[in-house]
Amino acid sequence: MSIRRTSERGTFAAPDGLEIYWETDRPETPRAAVLLVHGYAEHCGRYAEVATKLVERGFAVWRFDYRGHGRSGGRRGHCYHFEDYFGELRAMRDRMFAGAPDLPRFVAAHSHGGLLTTHFVSREPEGLRGLALSSPFFGFGIRVPTWKAVAGRTLSRLVPALSMPTDIDPAIVSHDPEVVRAYGADPLNGKHATARWFTEMLRVQPLSVEAARRITLPALVQQAGDDRLAAPASTRAVFEALASVDKTYREYPGLFHELWFEVDRERTVGELLDWLEKHL
Repeated sequence: MSIRRTSERGTFAAPDGLEIYWETDRPETPRAAVLLVHGYAEHCGRYAEVATKLVERGFAVWRFDYRGHGRSGGRRGHCYHFEDYFGELRAMRDRMFAGAPDLPRFVAAHSHGGLLTTHFVSREPEGLRGLALSSPFFGFGIRVPTWKAVAGRTLSRLVPALSMPTDIDPAIVSHDPEVVRAYGADPLNGKHATARWFTEMLRVQPLSVEAARRITLPALVQQAGDDRLAAPASTRAVFEALASVDKTYREYPGLFHELWFEVDRERTVGELLDWLEKHL
């Protein structure tokens, strides 16, 4: 399907001065706007296919690399405080609001991006029509070795920016061999996490249920059934806590973490698109 579209690329300064990379793709006559938020150790450029499908259905799409990721500034895979991410997310949201002032506006986020947007939207929901999450990172799906957890907590106090390998096997993100190959070969994908980022996850993830109790926006939660990175049980607990009257949960047995990049992505992305259209 071919549709006329316009695209922009650029950078802006986060509140603390860090340079943040962003992109937007818009159909000629958009019906709504979507802010896409990527996951940990990846970048917004990976979502070109998802953005194209959104544009083809009439959605204008904004996306960006938050600090320490992709083409944006900052130490790779690092934050001193989880709330540091809020600055660029707020700025990107405001950029979308300014570019689509009279349209329904949504946030769709994956994994770590889902954790980030859930906490952010629980504080600042104004101006949004709904929230869609893909395999949100509300809990670790893989057991962190005891030695690494102890080392992480100690180093977070002493050397917070010290990097440690994530040891993520690309083969557990998707069943699509081309996605796995591209994930491993992509130079913009990160392979390290800092000690402070790790302890910030341990601090924030347990607070997600309480954050969900403050969210009343319509919500779609899509969860991979065979998720080796984000814990499905944590996702279900947060979903149950959502105060939203209009909320939908979809779990996909056998699929890996990256639902929008899986072999069955026509279904998973299609259900995202259908849900967005339903809430126009």
